[in-house]
Amino acid sequence: MRIRKAGPLLLATALSAFAWYGGGSGSGNEAHAAVGPITVNLTESTEAFKNPIMGFRPSRYINDSGFADREYATIFKHYIKYTDLENYASDSVQKIKDWSNAAWAGIESKNVKVVPRVVIVYPGTGEFWPDGVSHTDPVNQWLSETLKTRLVAFIGKLGQAWNDDPRVAFIELGLYGNWGENHIYPNKFADGTDRIPLSFQTALGDAYTAAFPDKKVLVRYPETFTSYDFGIQWDSFALPDDVAGGNGEIARDTWRTQINSGEVAYDWGDQSNLGGSPDGTLGSASNTNYVIDWIMKTHTSSLGWIADYTESNSSVAAGAAAMQKVLGYRFVLNQATFTGNVTPGGTMNVSFNVTNKGSSPFYYNWPVEASLLKSDGTVAWKGLFQADIRNWLPGTNWNSTTRVYAAAPATNTVSGAFTIPSTVPNGTYTLALSILDPAGWKPSVRFANTNYYAGGRTPIGKVGVGTDPADQNLGTFVSLKADSTLGYSLQSGAYDGGASGGGGGNEGSGGTVASYEAEASGNTLAGGAATSACSTCSGGSKVGYVGNNAGTLQFNGVSASAAGTYTLTISYLNGDAARSAQMSVNGGAATAISFPNTGGWSTVGTVETSVQLNAGNNTIKWSNTGGWAPDFDRIQLSAGGSGGGEDTQAPTAPANVAATSVTASSISLSWSASTDNVGVAGYDVYRNGTYVGTTASTAYTDTGLSAGTTYSYTVKAKDAAGNVSAASGAASGTTSASGGGASLLLDNFDNSPTWPGGNDLGKWAGANGFVNNAGVIESGALKLQYSNGGWFGSDVAQSIAGYSKLIIRIKGAAGGEESQFHLILGGVEKTLGAFSGNTITTSYKDISIDLAANGVDRSSPGQLQLTFWHGSTGTVWIDELRFE
Repeated sequence: MRIRKAGPLLLATALSAFAWYGGGSGSGNEAHAAVGPITVNLTESTEAFKNPIMGFRPSRYINDSGFADREYATIFKHYIKYTDLENYASDSVQKIKDWSNAAWAGIESKNVKVVPRVVIVYPGTGEFWPDGVSHTDPVNQWLSETLKTRLVAFIGKLGQAWNDDPRVAFIELGLYGNWGENHIYPNKFADGTDRIPLSFQTALGDAYTAAFPDKKVLVRYPETFTSYDFGIQWDSFALPDDVAGGNGEIARDTWRTQINSGEVAYDWGDQSNLGGSPDGTLGSASNTNYVIDWIMKTHTSSLGWIADYTESNSSVAAGAAAMQKVLGYRFVLNQATFTGNVTPGGTMNVSFNVTNKGSSPFYYNWPVEASLLKSDGTVAWKGLFQADIRNWLPGTNWNSTTRVYAAAPATNTVSGAFTIPSTVPNGTYTLALSILDPAGWKPSVRFANTNYYAGGRTPIGKVGVGTDPADQNLGTFVSLKADSTLGYSLQSGAYDGGASGGGGGNEGSGGTVASYEAEASGNTLAGGAATSACSTCSGGSKVGYVGNNAGTLQFNGVSASAAGTYTLTISYLNGDAARSAQMSVNGGAATAISFPNTGGWSTVGTVETSVQLNAGNNTIKWSNTGGWAPDFDRIQLSAGGSGGGEDTQAPTAPANVAATSVTASSISLSWSASTDNVGVAGYDVYRNGTYVGTTASTAYTDTGLSAGTTYSYTVKAKDAAGNVSAASGAASGTTSASGGGASLLLDNFDNSPTWPGGNDLGKWAGANGFVNNAGVIESGALKLQYSNGGWFGSDVAQSIAGYSKLIIRIKGAAGGEESQFHLILGGVEKTLGAFSGNTITTSYKDISIDLAANGVDRSSPGQLQLTFWHGSTGTVWIDELRFE
């Protein structure tokens, strides 16, 4: 390898930013440029600074006219009157768009985004009910079907206006209850609670899921909307009086994919650890650390109210800086390696290691860009890595004593091979990294490193095109906090640069197509390679002893939908200095991959590379003839690059949709499976044209329906890439009449009457002693979780002599629960299995009990009871109880 001496590595202002190594050896003050790779070590900045969708989050209140300038704020909660967006049901989506354009005018130039919360009732300020919705009763006004229907339709309009609006960071569900916080406190419903009823949770949860496929949605309480993949807004954050809220958020454990946010409440409760005000919190080191502990435990990414601190107070500002540095993500580049001399038209290889030292991930798939900058700072060339920054996770298991995560954050390695067009003139360029907002493809998310240029780019070294680089002088860096030049665009076309794995075109999808565990039984381990337990690994195990000449691990059955270039993410563990392994795809020539130290043999890191796969099944084999390879956890395959890896083919439409059974409140559907070039991921079901639910099987039961009513259904299939089929042909079903001669409905658990309290006979019903207390109404069924305990009772207390059967519509979490609980009715007690001779399955089914044959006293049946204290643990859902 030819090497030559160069001048000083950096200006004095940048000299300590990193050390770098070329093809030979040298001191930290000498540069050795060569055709071979150059490696640089980068330094973390000590600054707190702004980054998108994280950190301190001020609020713009209902009567505020604009967004205040705050030192760290890039997101603002915006309280919005319902009637500003819609008064009449006939109001159009364009009204919402027009209001948004006026209220949010110009925020894109400041790199600011909003978190809208639409409210109907804002105590102390006003009520903003839409026309046609009765609101004369402070309790029952929140229970009307008119309100529910109106809100569902309105949410659909919000989605049309905001799902694709780059100014919207994420959505707070809002709408229902005081301040849109999904409660009516201090009032209570008939069941003694003040929280949004399950029927509204289902209606609004379904509506938001359908309306906002591309935005994150947050709800107020962790015990609500439990069937939905929503984040949490803990609006009494860190308050000792609401520790249950924080612990509930931790237990919900959705932070890896859903945003957790909130606000510190200073107007009630125990303020001893909060200081009674934002300045009282941030001006005290102990109070600041108390809140930081909760941030780290809940993986919270942004906080309000505390954002209203006094910036000019030095002690308060110090606390604010400490909190901003951990509140959300903080991506730190540790090391980068790149080609020092690129032949025009040739390949520039770039890789870097990055660690997330914050509290939460970044939740959207924004692209990572490499660029070559001219001497004046303008871009000569740019291209995108095949990387998914959502996978750069923080540590876990926060230790409040040591003030570090017990499980340290993983080191993520990203690699790209870029073709530099021959049209790029020969010369020396600065190689820089940046994370782009797809709204305009501008640098936005900044790395927390001392190497920084105004405008959002992190320079890592000099690259020569057609020559060795003239020097490695990166010039003067600027302050991250002081840079106010960032912004995004409201209109955005296709990316106009290149992509790793190919010289041009747009970035591949980057979405994970499949994950393959190293320890899977279908893989081939040879020559001493062995599986061992690994509590931090994705599947609980890893494969080690690969290499040292003989040990090999071959992943079999690696499936690709089409021939092309794919991104391969390797999860591995390495407690030594950098190890390497040779990768062979389909028996081809081996490629060497380097695996940096991850921090220990129980710490998982990732490396990304590109692979060329055939359509269908492939093999990927790992070996090392000259030493040990790392331990392997799994590999993940993502579409992208220059080949046909991106899946754009939709599944076929489901066929033969039919109503297979009906009750007074439910209709069960089935259909023939769709086909797809990769695989069908699930089916979306629509009732009368409105989305009602998703299932992975070819059957679905729609519950909570009105008796004696005809409904029309269609079904659409979807795949993992988000492609959706055409709608199936329509199928109709009619629910049976409730009560009367054909059947007598005891309860269909539609929460009317409210559970617990009454049944559909107008008599008492309730439960206690279950893991979930009295059970909960979930998707129109009563969910009972039991662990050797639990009692259910529903008064019949009238003659059922005109009926011969008790029908229990039920399903279980595992199936086979029919022998785990007893049923008591009319003086007879038996297990459900003994009563019926039937079994519970994981899908709803009608289990029929012959009353006369079982000796049930039908003239005086008393109370129907279920007891669960018979030594078993499980979960059942009861959809309906009726007599026929």
